[in-house]
Amino acid sequence: MGRAVIWASSYAHQLSGLKSVDEGCIILMLPGTDPGPAARAVSEELSSALNHPVTVGTAGPVAQLSAISRTYQEARCCLDALTALGGTGGTASPRDLGFLGLLLSDNPNTGDFVNSTIGPVLDYDAQQRTELARTLEAYFASVGSPTRAAESLHVHPNTVSRRLERITELLGSHWLEPRQALEIQLALQMQRTRLALMRGRRDQAGRATS
Repeated sequence: MGRAVIWASSYAHQLSGLKSVDEGCIILMLPGTDPGPAARAVSEELSSALNHPVTVGTAGPVAQLSAISRTYQEARCCLDALTALGGTGGTASPRDLGFLGLLLSDNPNTGDFVNSTIGPVLDYDAQQRTELARTLEAYFASVGSPTRAAESLHVHPNTVSRRLERITELLGSHWLEPRQALEIQLALQMQRTRLALMRGRRDQAGRATS
């Protein structure tokens, strides 16, 4: 532990950050806007210095001092989750953990989860006036059958196939792997709920002013 603390003190000083130790864990507060690369750099360099894997949980960034304690707890939860899942030597932020990170957060941001999971699809639909998100919903509802999805959407199966190809371009080739597919379905449901709530609020505001 002593070598790790000495390394952390030097590392924090070089980056104009802060270091502390709590319950056998080294805490670093470093400048930057993306916790992912910072965590990977710490894990790689400290692992090399100690000659054994170092696991890092991370969160942030922090814009206000009042958020430091909450952000630390999120990072600690990510570390605990990695340890429990056997992710020794890995790094994770709430975003990296997907829906699990959302559950671990004291202040869950469903909008951030939706955007990080299916944001490219939603943006493409908004810009191109397409129905990729609706096609995804139909595809999952039909248990992965493009033919049945096409029937529910009242389009040709080839249209669904082309849309699925576009979705693969936007989300990457692994979007159908079990964990990512589950998170996509959760994000689609959250997005549908968000839109329904927004419409309900607009309707209420319209009735109030009429």
